[in-house]
Amino acid sequence: MAPQLQILSNILQRLENVEATTTGYLYGIMYNDTLVVLTFSISSRNDEDKNIPDSMTMQLNLPADIYFCGILHTGECEEVDTAVFKDIDITDNPLLLKYLHTTSDIQAYFYVHQKLEAVNNFSIITEDDLSRQFVYIRLQATLPLVAQDGNVTEALQESRKNIASGKIGIHFPLNNAYLFRTDDNLKDTMLKDILLVSKDQEKLSTGTSNIVGPVNIIHANMLLKISSDRNSEESVRYAPVLQHIKKSFDSLECNLHIDALSLVNLNVKSADVHAILVESTCRNIRLIEIQQENQSENIKLPTKLPEVMHFKPQGCGHLFTVVYPDNSTNDNTMEYRKALHKALALDLTRPYFRRGTSVKFDTQANEILINPHRALLYKGVAGKLSIVDGLYSYHHYMQDNFDDNGWGCAYRSLQTIISWYRLQGYSEVSIPSHRKIQQCLIDIGDKPFAFLGSRQWIGSTEVSFVLQTLLNIDVKILRASSGEEMLALIPQIADHFDTQGTPIMIGGGVLAHTILGVSYDENSGEGKFLILDPHYTGTEHLPTVISKGWCGWKTKDFWKKDAFYNMCLPQRPIAF
Repeated sequence: MAPQLQILSNILQRLENVEATTTGYLYGIMYNDTLVVLTFSISSRNDEDKNIPDSMTMQLNLPADIYFCGILHTGECEEVDTAVFKDIDITDNPLLLKYLHTTSDIQAYFYVHQKLEAVNNFSIITEDDLSRQFVYIRLQATLPLVAQDGNVTEALQESRKNIASGKIGIHFPLNNAYLFRTDDNLKDTMLKDILLVSKDQEKLSTGTSNIVGPVNIIHANMLLKISSDRNSEESVRYAPVLQHIKKSFDSLECNLHIDALSLVNLNVKSADVHAILVESTCRNIRLIEIQQENQSENIKLPTKLPEVMHFKPQGCGHLFTVVYPDNSTNDNTMEYRKALHKALALDLTRPYFRRGTSVKFDTQANEILINPHRALLYKGVAGKLSIVDGLYSYHHYMQDNFDDNGWGCAYRSLQTIISWYRLQGYSEVSIPSHRKIQQCLIDIGDKPFAFLGSRQWIGSTEVSFVLQTLLNIDVKILRASSGEEMLALIPQIADHFDTQGTPIMIGGGVLAHTILGVSYDENSGEGKFLILDPHYTGTEHLPTVISKGWCGWKTKDFWKKDAFYNMCLPQRPIAF
């Protein structure tokens, strides 16, 4: 009997970017007789795309328990090559998906008893649906690696075989729980029970310890088993043997940093969880091996191994792991990044795999908040929403142990905008201090030298000058003759968010704010503005920021009727 089928909605959105006729690979999770298809990759079609990974290599970049599960055809493709199905282990019934651009219609077939059978009933699920069933686990460890005669690849392979044998323990700091492969006490225990996840917490979006920017995560550490199993058959039957070989050789010692991801169903049993985490670690090391082999011609004895990074490209719907050489730059990774974009059918005009866009998991208490508006996005608004695209950090009064209370609001709004360009990977320029902003305005001749170190306000014009100078971007200015005119400008503001997606700095009277989005209800003619207020002076406490309205939806009455407003609309560069 063929399994049930679920398809992540992001797949349909990405398929719109695919060429009219092409083939590809499908990847998903098999659980409880249901195949959940999460992503796809496009297969290489010519020599120019030789960097595009094949199905099994791409699988290494995906969180463990996601496997190659079927093939994709778009448009009027040729006959199905069922020979590909022999490489699929996740299910006895591989999947074929056909997508027609003309009708945006998707057809599904399971390969059952050597023939294709149509799937009449399958469901489309969202990322929220996925987060109710599955949780990401991030497994980390630092292991010593000793390579004889500089053979790092061989040492990595040996380490991978050691871990694949299953002789590791898993520690979950969240509730100080431990998991071992042979733990009879936890034999029938589910993951959600190990992590003490209640039904109210299953979505894992309420626990503040799990919120890490764009994804929710459970952290885990790996422990290597040194002792043998108690009273094992081998230890009873044989005396210990020690072999000592004395020889000279060159050795290289370095640290192997494991940073592996898994996507695990909350109802998976503990033994399966252990096996999934072992698989995630082996994938991690294999990616490092591949990168090490690629760079070994240039670097014989590296002091650092390649670096593991995780990304969540917009619209992709899942985390994606990439390993870069330790000394890589955006320039020397361009061809590889372009191949990933093509394989995943991602926009080639936006940078998704630059170092600066990697997911920042290790958030600390009182660290600058990322995207606080996500906590209230759909609350109290109706109609069409046009919202900031991507990530930014919330900069406000009194941060960095710097007292700018009463005069630094526009500086803070500028910092928020620059953070957006950094977090999207467009720029590596550091967040400028107030003094650096002032120095920039002096250097371009906009302000006299006496301006440096002063507490003078700046407005949207000065903000645009600094953005153009530091980031080399274009900026548009939008003006409102009074607060009452702001409502009429919503269509233009909405167009900015729909096409550019950058935060807007607005100055009027003696105040500056950051606009993160607008909503407009055609039926009522009413609109609202999503405002990030830089005048907040408290700590980085999201509940306070939201409940007190420092980030929130505001009506047209928020703007003063007798004030003149200038809006600084930074433009998104076309960059890869």
